[in-house]
Amino acid sequence: MGKSARLAFIAQVATSTDRFRPETCLAVGNYFAQRSEHEKAIVYFRRALTLDRSYQAAWTLMGHEYLELRNTHAAIECYRRAVDINRKDFRAWHGLGQVYELLEMHLYSLYYWQRAAALSPPDAKIWQAMGQCLDKLGRWHQAIKAYKRALVAGTGQDGAEGLMFRNSNGAARLQYLDPEVTYLIALDHDKLNDVPQTRAWLEVTLAQEEGLQRRAQAAETDTAASFLGASQSMVSGRTGNDAEDEGDDDDEAGGTGVTATTSKARMWLARLEYVQGSDEGLKRAMQLANELCNDGYEVEEAKGLLKEIRARKGEGWGAEVVG
Repeated sequence: MGKSARLAFIAQVATSTDRFRPETCLAVGNYFAQRSEHEKAIVYFRRALTLDRSYQAAWTLMGHEYLELRNTHAAIECYRRAVDINRKDFRAWHGLGQVYELLEMHLYSLYYWQRAAALSPPDAKIWQAMGQCLDKLGRWHQAIKAYKRALVAGTGQDGAEGLMFRNSNGAARLQYLDPEVTYLIALDHDKLNDVPQTRAWLEVTLAQEEGLQRRAQAAETDTAASFLGASQSMVSGRTGNDAEDEGDDDDEAGGTGVTATTSKARMWLARLEYVQGSDEGLKRAMQLANELCNDGYEVEEAKGLLKEIRARKGEGWGAEVVG
């Protein structure tokens, strides 16, 4: 849960109650793990296993600590012990996927992440890791599907329609999506030379900087519903009660703000508009480049693009837009 103060309190109470219990050693080990004191955490997880060799959680957590220390052989051994005890624990399968990814054995890591995803479909991190593994294997179509599953899992909804919903006024709303994942989808569409989809996912990445009001503009088009994998029938199929539960309270929800990922998406989108060559495209490219200069990311590249735009159309053309 990331609540170190509460974890410390639990560890203290457990120690004062009975220090020779595997649960106590696990709590103390967790406390040291959260403080990044991995050697001390391993000591307590070993104590828990000395008291109970079949304590599956201790094997898994000790594997996490060995993975942090880059001791891959010991981590694999711990995770395999955990799997032997309980084959339905997705954390151990996920850990094996991480270890083999670290060893750059992508086919092995893909297998273990598939096992983890089958046991825990709502876990967005597993789907994202699977997509990155498929990227490295050159399976871009499959990677895009995995990333979309990660987006759906991140919304907490079932199915692709979970990406969108309507408020009580009937206006479409696009829920918050992880900009890191949407940017990775844009990268894969670019590898497939699919420019329209690349542009669309870059727009979605930029939309995450602001609140739901900005994301609503992306959701109100048929194109947005299409490339998000949700048909218009899915979008319009949400009920008014669903809208009240999900949309009305979040209208003022904020976005991520400017990040390195959204700035890279903005720079890429500006380049696409510049290559398009139309007056509208050049104006949009100049607007995006100016925003980059103000954001503090990709500044030098943005200034170079501004110079290219002005050289193409002349200094007078760009003066009004820059102002």
